[in-house]
Amino acid sequence: MTEDAVKPHYGYYSLYMFAALSAIIFVIGVLITVFVWWLPGIVVMGFGFYFAISYVFSMRFFRETESFELPPLLELKGDEQVLDVGCGLGKTAIGVAKHLTTGKVTGIDIWSTVEIPGNSSERAYLNAKIECVQDKVEFKTGNVLSIPFPDNSFDLVTSSSVINNLQGDTAKTEAFHEILRVLRPGGRFLLIEPLRDRWGFLTFTLLGVWMLLPKDRWIALLERAGFTNLKYKYYDHLGMSLAEKPE
Repeated sequence: MTEDAVKPHYGYYSLYMFAALSAIIFVIGVLITVFVWWLPGIVVMGFGFYFAISYVFSMRFFRETESFELPPLLELKGDEQVLDVGCGLGKTAIGVAKHLTTGKVTGIDIWSTVEIPGNSSERAYLNAKIECVQDKVEFKTGNVLSIPFPDNSFDLVTSSSVINNLQGDTAKTEAFHEILRVLRPGGRFLLIEPLRDRWGFLTFTLLGVWMLLPKDRWIALLERAGFTNLKYKYYDHLGMSLAEKPE
């Protein structure tokens, strides 16, 4: 068995984008230093270095070789039918599956390799096998804006660092409506997103943090979509909202 197969790996998120931006900023700094003036050039190179270091910090922070650890507010009975939207390589789906007995997690993703290099259902299944939950998970192709399941199919839906990638409140609300549709009455939705706060600044840089939403904005969007009984927890430096579909 290879070293890669012994340890799960849940992907380096946006690796190519961060690497390219860091390199471009650094090269611009070098050119400014050589052809203009050394002081602004050093500042620009320093920003490129900061961009790269913040990415390395974020990968350590999100522990890319460990599955998702359930927050205290999410108590499972073990028999739930769960949907994980935008599952990627299975970090959240597998983390939830570890707490199930007769239940099952279905993960859907568009399997884009732009945001996660090597993203595929095959790699997600390999991670599930390494984590010994391959009999409790299933991975399929699907988009959160058009979830390929009928109404009232799941007891729990999870979404981790996915909805924020949708541009604008309209698309985010549309995704929430789809999630609400496939939940059974009384079913729960766990939304996990990094926030526009000091930790977001450290892990997503000054440029990236403005792409994130603050806590109150997420809560307002969930309520607008029709979710009720919302509970919020700041856990492991991430914003976690647990909401219900009305009975």
